[in-house]
Amino acid sequence: MFRGLTRIEVLVTVLVGLFVLSLLPAASRHAKSDSARATCRANLAILGKAMLLYVNDYEDKFPRAGGRNTTWGDRVGWDARNRYQAFGLAADGSGGEATISSCFYLLVKYEEVAPKHFVCPGDAGTSEFKLADLSRAPKDFELIDAWDFGPEAGARCSYAYHIPFGLYALTTSHVPGTPVAADRNPWLKSPAGDAGNFILFKPDLPGMGGTPETARAGNSISHNQEGQNVLFVDGHVSFQERSYCGPDNDNIYTVARSGDRGDPLGIVPVVPMVAPMSRTDSVLVHDPVSTVTAINQAPDVDSKNLKQTAVVATLDCPLPEHKNAIWCSTFQMAWDQLKRDIVGEPIQLPEAQELANRLNQTQFPTRDIQQESYYAAAGFVKDGVIERIQKDMAKRFPSEPVPVFDERYKALRDVVTAYAYLNVDVGFAYPYCTNLSAFDFADSNGVRKAVTAFCAQPGARTADSGRVREQTEILYYEHGETPGTAQFAVDLSRETQPYQVILARMPRCSALGEAARTLQTKIGEFRNDPDYQVLRKLRPIDTLIVPDVLYKLTHHFDELLGKRLGNAKWREYFIFDALQKIDFTLSRTGVVLKSEARLAMAASRRVPAKLEEPRRLHFDRPFLICVKKREPNAVPFFLMWVDNAELMTKYQ
Repeated sequence: MFRGLTRIEVLVTVLVGLFVLSLLPAASRHAKSDSARATCRANLAILGKAMLLYVNDYEDKFPRAGGRNTTWGDRVGWDARNRYQAFGLAADGSGGEATISSCFYLLVKYEEVAPKHFVCPGDAGTSEFKLADLSRAPKDFELIDAWDFGPEAGARCSYAYHIPFGLYALTTSHVPGTPVAADRNPWLKSPAGDAGNFILFKPDLPGMGGTPETARAGNSISHNQEGQNVLFVDGHVSFQERSYCGPDNDNIYTVARSGDRGDPLGIVPVVPMVAPMSRTDSVLVHDPVSTVTAINQAPDVDSKNLKQTAVVATLDCPLPEHKNAIWCSTFQMAWDQLKRDIVGEPIQLPEAQELANRLNQTQFPTRDIQQESYYAAAGFVKDGVIERIQKDMAKRFPSEPVPVFDERYKALRDVVTAYAYLNVDVGFAYPYCTNLSAFDFADSNGVRKAVTAFCAQPGARTADSGRVREQTEILYYEHGETPGTAQFAVDLSRETQPYQVILARMPRCSALGEAARTLQTKIGEFRNDPDYQVLRKLRPIDTLIVPDVLYKLTHHFDELLGKRLGNAKWREYFIFDALQKIDFTLSRTGVVLKSEARLAMAASRRVPAKLEEPRRLHFDRPFLICVKKREPNAVPFFLMWVDNAELMTKYQ
């Protein structure tokens, strides 16, 4: 006989049902998490197979975009016509910048991997790259024509990749258990969120004091910090519950603190100055979304807006007090072209004769720059000089934008222009280390400012730090009464050819030309020291710290504008354009210098409007930057007196 449920039984049944229902969302989330994890693992397996095909065609090297000596940048010309323009390469295929995502994109371009396989379902904010979604995609443009995942590439690729730029790019000769790629690095900003708090991370290995909770803080956020899918050199993919899953417990998301063993903790990679500590140090990174680093890009500024910086036209122009002073050869080269090829004699400017005399009395010896590093021309616009300049520039510097001349060059009568361009990339043989703390720079007024810097690590505990120190040559060193009064000069990479980068902390001179001559004299005297062969080396007890210097400025020589020529055949002519652009970066990887100068005039009757002591080679006070051909008597093509920190990067 059927008996009805009692009131207690009904209540229990309802409670059990509610409990089961409460489990469904968690079970659903767990199922979704497992599904995302499985799809992600399958994606990386596909990328791994494509990479193995790629390395067979490219000398066992894993994908690396750009060319020789390319460095990590924040963007590329994803829709550029050729590789030179896409990555900003020099005519010989060297230099330039590439992104992590553009390295991955080589698998789309050459191995036909679909863009959907670069997106992890658990990576919030990242979506598949589709040309159809772009409103301004070039006509008849296909995926294989691109060089990266579109204008927002950082949000179209979910994976981190072992840093491919610099000394320790991956090859098939690495041990099979070396990580190649994985879910995003938790210490770098991504579409899913800000960079993690490194203080919360502590490995749960013996002697490191961590717990499972603090250890999970070092995992990628793509899978709720439960772990990350990791692709290894041999092509296998596995889900790792800890980020220290590289050889010898090396952390795949940080830079090791030592080069002789794996480091489960490490230090956070500083973009874009990321360099593994050794060949066995795994450092997997992605492009930080919406992050433009100081070393990567300086803002464009007009020199009028710089209160503590001056641009000088010649090496004998007086050095302004308490200011940075910058000289680059391009404006002198443009003046030389106008004087020699057009006017045919020294240019007379009665209203600015002092500066004209300085420019006339000097001529930059172009033999002190390699022919492939510069371009100079002059002529009449009516004779096609602009078209000639644009054609020649596109051929010699295919990765650089073709110069554009404003409407005045067409509107004014009988326009004559002189143009000069310089492009030099001096990459150090071995990148220096990032200075992990703020570096105090004291200007000539004694005002201190905390800035970013790079350094040579003290000692030579590893072969890599030893090589960095070996490339450094001390050109002279004079002990002062205190470390702050010592004078010294350093060649930052003695093997670079054909150019060298010299820094000199020395007393201020009356002009940059005098500073260069004084520097050369001191270098010569130092070579006569009987202990020169010992003193020239950066010893393990010595320290070297250099501030990062970068700027991109435009300077108008206002003192020349509107001035009429005094030469007999040219008295109807006046100068309407006299500008110089200088884009300069000094960082741990080297020096990049790009400069352009224009000088133009038109015809018109009216002018329109001690041995045992450690040496501290710390460039923490005003110093000189000299870039020149590596020859004893070569004239520098770039000089800068660094007086203050206006063009440095504030340490944050």
